[in-house]
Amino acid sequence: MLTLTAPSTPTLSSELKALIEQRNVLTSRSKTKVLNALDHQIIQDKFSRQADQKAKRIEEIFTSEVSYLNQLEVAMKYFRTPILESNLKVPDGLKTLLDNLESLYKVNGELLNELRKHGENVAKAFITVAPFFKLYSVYAYDYRQGIAVLQDLPKSNPKLDSLIKRQETRPEVGTKLGSLLISPIQRVPRYRLLLKELISYASPSSPEYDNILEAIRLVETATEHINSLVSEQENMQRIIELQKSLCGGRPILVYPGRRLIKEGILMKVSKKCKKPQPRYFVLMSDVLMYCKMTGVPLGEPNSLRCSCVLPLRKCSVKQVLSDKVFNVSCLPLSLNLYSDEPYTSDGWIAALNQTIEQFASEMGHQQPRRAGYLSSIKKAISNFGQSIQKYWVPIYTGRETADRRITN
Repeated sequence: MLTLTAPSTPTLSSELKALIEQRNVLTSRSKTKVLNALDHQIIQDKFSRQADQKAKRIEEIFTSEVSYLNQLEVAMKYFRTPILESNLKVPDGLKTLLDNLESLYKVNGELLNELRKHGENVAKAFITVAPFFKLYSVYAYDYRQGIAVLQDLPKSNPKLDSLIKRQETRPEVGTKLGSLLISPIQRVPRYRLLLKELISYASPSSPEYDNILEAIRLVETATEHINSLVSEQENMQRIIELQKSLCGGRPILVYPGRRLIKEGILMKVSKKCKKPQPRYFVLMSDVLMYCKMTGVPLGEPNSLRCSCVLPLRKCSVKQVLSDKVFNVSCLPLSLNLYSDEPYTSDGWIAALNQTIEQFASEMGHQQPRRAGYLSSIKKAISNFGQSIQKYWVPIYTGRETADRRITN
């Protein structure tokens, strides 16, 4: 978002210098001395303004941190505690989100202590605490589900909804629970903006400049970690949703390291049928699956019936006939596909080629799986009431007449 700022007002020293240069009111020697003095004053005025702006940014960091901690305290004292101590049934999604507030409060309480300890050198406080901002990834992942539960309470849990609304009207609160719960989502990106503003008023030759740069780097690293983990787990959640859409829950989609790349409807040209048939395609990082749509609304259980799963290591893609039609070959199978939607075929061709190349590259440079990956999958699956053991097998193609296992 663009910030509009008023043009800077010329200082008295600048105006005097301009006036003296325009009018010949002094001798040459006197003029030189006065102009040099005014130049010096102009520089001092500039440094003074920068120091004032820098002090305001430091003050904003302090005051906003205190305000944020107060918000967390209100959320815990007037919502988390009474909700969890009530005899009402609290949905897991909301309970988990409220439980996470305490760990965030501890991290930011430590940040405030460090800010007070280092005074004007706020960058050192961030250098110490910023690596712990990665804890926000847990809260960020649970946030969407927790808010969905909160919004559904009027229908699903009127008594709990009534309790929350009573708490929101307390004079000590004066805001909605949803407004308090979004504050942690906004906080870490806010640190980056505050530090960016601060460094614009710091001298590149000062020791603190490098500290601010390092603080920005650490905050950005934490932000990237949060976004990456949330994206990864949301991707896994979508794969599990697709799993639930498949008739009989077959074939198994959840597999270590698998990522969803693209999904959607394409028209399949068949020699057996004169009329092209719509099929639902799901491109993942190692396989391409296409399904028949059963007529049940997409996203509902049993809305998709898997026709075939193709391993990408055996696939190739090429454009045929026109810009809209393309062929996916996976011997002995060959699929001619197209879409009437503009640029859709191009999007699929690009996604398929890129994913095939990426998979081949990853197969040539196998990396050990990150610690905690299994726990992430377990957590995602548990949200849908499933068992990890049920899905911990390679994918296969299921047909009515026979089952054929396809591995990577």
